[in-house]
Order: sequence, then C-alpha cells, then structure tokens
Amino acid sequence: MGDMEEKKDPQIRKIPYETAEDLNYFLYDNYNSTENLTINLLRTGALINYLFQLELNTGVTQNSFSQIFYNTPSFNPLYGEATWKMRMKSKKDCFAFFGFKETTSTPTFNMTESHAGFMINDHKLYASVADGDNQQKVEIIGIDVERVENYRIEYNKFSIMPLPMVEQQLSLPYILSVNRVWKEYTTLSNYPPENQAHYIMHYIENETNEEKYIRFNRFIYREVYAD
Repeated sequence: MGDMEEKKDPQIRKIPYETAEDLNYFLYDNYNSTENLTINLLRTGALINYLFQLELNTGVTQNSFSQIFYNTPSFNPLYGEATWKMRMKSKKDCFAFFGFKETTSTPTFNMTESHAGFMINDHKLYASVADGDNQQKVEIIGIDVERVENYRIEYNKFSIMPLPMVEQQLSLPYILSVNRVWKEYTTLSNYPPENQAHYIMHYIENETNEEKYIRFNRFIYREVYAD
C-alpha cells in the first residue's frame, strides 16, 4: 500500500438503511402546500400552486423573476441526495437554477458562492458547483428541459432520468418506451462546497418581454447520518 490512503466520497446509496426512518432527514414534497417556502417575486413574477405542481412564472415583463426556497438552511450537499421532477416552458431567453445554495441571494450563472445545482442559461443546461472561491460547470447535452424529466444531485454526481417517450417500433403502433434508468451525466471535482448548511432554491428570470416558467412536480430529499 502507498503512503496515502484513497479518500472515499460519502456515497448515500451505498450506506445501508432499511427505511426512511433510518435516515437523518427524509422529505417528500409534491407541493400541496407552500407553508414552509419563502417566496420572492420581482415585477410580473408569480408563483402558481396547482395540485401536485408548483409553477415559477416570470410573466411578460423583461427581467422579472420568481424565486422560492425552503425557509431553513438545513440541507446538506455532502451527505444528502436531492431529486426533482420538472419541466420548463422554454430554455430560450431565460436563466433558471435549482439546487443547493448557501445563501438566499439571487443566483447567477457565474456565481462562486457555495452551491451545487442545475442551471439553464442561453438555451443550454448545465451542472454547476462552487466552493466559495471557484465555480465549475459543465454543459449537459441531449436533455430536453421542455419535457418532464427527473433530475438528481448526489454529492458531486449529476444524473437525469428521462421519462417515457412515445416512439414507433417497426410497423407497430406508437408505444411508450420503457427505458427509464438514471444516467450519470457528469461528476464535478470542485467539491465539497464551503460548508454543509445550504438552502434548497428554485429560481427563474426572463431576459425578454416573454413569459417563461419552470414547473416542479416533486422534490425528494434524503440525508444519511454524517460521519
């Protein structure tokens, strides 16, 4: 063996537990209530609460935004796993962010504040992390954010599970594909974040006089006990 022992990242899915009761924290939110959310709106920004769905909407005035976050910084990106089900109206002419963030300030595309999240900017989807000093982000290719997809952040791993698509096979009628598996798109090395206390934030801002929205159907958070 060498002089240096290999450092192992905390792997939430490899730590044995039987049920949600064995976790430090477990949250399943399908947005029936906004009671524990802080809501910030600018200009024509709005928050629309449907049954099992939460829509952040910019309205039609340029540079309007809609922002929400759980009102306590109790989410730990080092030992937690966060999963969202969401879709957008369009990835054009807007900026959106959802993920872990250290403070409640407005997120930006080039922020170095401690965070780990997905970003949509200039028609593109990114995975982004920062440790308080430096940011690292990677473009994710091949995902249509205008369809409902599942997105997951697990430590420094960013994964997406596409939902079934209607497709034609040979001369058969159109059917739903059954290939629904998590695919890890990137592992970012600029980790860990600055500290373990973060908010979970959702944000969208438009860049033109056109309505943009991002709809969340579900948020799931699991956190193992830290070492």
